[in-house]
Amino acid sequence: MNNQTVLVTEPIDSSALKRLTDRYNVISSVNESNIKEINAVLTRKMAVNRDFISKAVNLKVIANHGSGADQIDLQAAKEYGVKVLSAPGLNALSVAELVLGFFINLSFKIKYSDEGLRIGQFTSFGIPELQGNEISGKNLGLIGSGNIARHLAKLMSSFNMNIYCWNPHKSAQELSELGFKKVDSIKELLNKCDFVSIHIPLNSETKNLINGESFSNANPNLILVNTSRGGIVNETDLYAALVNKKIKGAACDVFTKEPPSKDLPLLHLANFLATPHIGGSTKEALERVGNKTVDNIISVLE
Repeated sequence: MNNQTVLVTEPIDSSALKRLTDRYNVISSVNESNIKEINAVLTRKMAVNRDFISKAVNLKVIANHGSGADQIDLQAAKEYGVKVLSAPGLNALSVAELVLGFFINLSFKIKYSDEGLRIGQFTSFGIPELQGNEISGKNLGLIGSGNIARHLAKLMSSFNMNIYCWNPHKSAQELSELGFKKVDSIKELLNKCDFVSIHIPLNSETKNLINGESFSNANPNLILVNTSRGGIVNETDLYAALVNKKIKGAACDVFTKEPPSKDLPLLHLANFLATPHIGGSTKEALERVGNKTVDNIISVLE
């Protein structure tokens, strides 16, 4: 066994954890007495801030369990010579499948139908308010064109959809090569499409990107899904859009505060679906991401 110490802040796949424990001293918590011993951090959601990095004087690598690294102080890591590595794209298929599930559920009003049956709300067949919509032949909008967006487009290909994309960093030609038609604004995308899925990082440019103005001329049949990061969609404005029937439905796997409070108004709408950041939490994805993250740690420590 190597005598280096790895801090694992949250549960990871058992096969990945075994690889770590076979090689290193693995700890699950940090305090003033052991922080100087830590050579690597494997984090899923724990904030690795400047204070931690400055005190962990033997820290060599922060390995993020996933693609995003917004919980890590990248500037501090750079200043202290600590490498930050991630495992992008390995949970993309799982997240894309969740988006498809949201689309189907909201299109066919599955949540509303299920809850109504449980309380005896529906007493006959063919109730008009339970009428849904087919997905086939409709317009799909992608916000971003990365791994998850591309997996989703592939999954949706059997539905014979027109696929539009907003990505200001890609040309029309580049998006065309992916099979996407470029649109120049979020407002245009929400107007043109029946289904829109968000696949961009949260930063100063994308915070509150989807807001009241975005919904002002939206397709009333629009179903909006966010599995990217909370904060990209203004939750107050989304609530208003759903209540005022500016759009048909929405689903979020991510929220500004995670998990969201049970008092969040969105959670009490029949045309809104919520999950607690489960998009990448399939057995298969966790195994892939966990082992790639361990590979990243080994690549630095050895």
